[in-house]
Amino acid sequence: MRSDYKKKQIKQLELYFRCLSSVCIDSVLAYYYVPYEFLKFERYLGNRVLKKGLRLWDIKDAETLKTRIRWLLEDGNRDDYKALHAELSALPEQARQNWMEASKDHPEYARMSMVHTFLPQLPAGEIAAFGGGWAIFLSRVGLAYGYLTKEEAWAIKLEAAGYVQQHYGSWEEYLIAFMAASRFWKPEEQFANVVYIMTRGQTLLGMGTFASRKAPWDIPLEPGGERAAYRKGSASLDA
Repeated sequence: MRSDYKKKQIKQLELYFRCLSSVCIDSVLAYYYVPYEFLKFERYLGNRVLKKGLRLWDIKDAETLKTRIRWLLEDGNRDDYKALHAELSALPEQARQNWMEASKDHPEYARMSMVHTFLPQLPAGEIAAFGGGWAIFLSRVGLAYGYLTKEEAWAIKLEAAGYVQQHYGSWEEYLIAFMAASRFWKPEEQFANVVYIMTRGQTLLGMGTFASRKAPWDIPLEPGGERAAYRKGSASLDA
């Protein structure tokens, strides 16, 4: 429960959650929503970031929100991506190139091309970053819209953060996987739907390694974990 966490750790974890979900925001406001959270009154101001997120996932109420979040955490296109990844990675490099060249009329060619492009950067073929990041984002929006209680949103964010920590060892790995998954999700948009992710990654990994100092990748998620993070040399939010 959220009440099991001290105020300082909640503050640090909330920043971590905002960093993880910042790659879901295709807007200059993404920079604002790293240090600041969505607020309930923003839904009445026509906030485009919140509305776009709901529209993108066709969310109209609490039920559909929770259904989308479950799908993201339990599926999120992971099996489809891994199936194509397994087919391609099983082939020697030249054979893979020849197969891609001969498969341009294949109905799944656009997605195959995405997987092929990211094969060197994502050897395990794991795109859990997509489901985890979007689940956190939607839980934040759901809280602002009153679709989730604060306790429900907190539980989702913790589950999603643990989910991505289980599959990746750094912010760099997470960002690459999220980028690959985003292109796989909407391959018809080419690179248009990943440019903002690259920009967001520059923010997280730049500015004096912002994410490493303020929201270390392996930040403990259990109550009392803020002390463990400090012992690792990570700066607190008040540093």
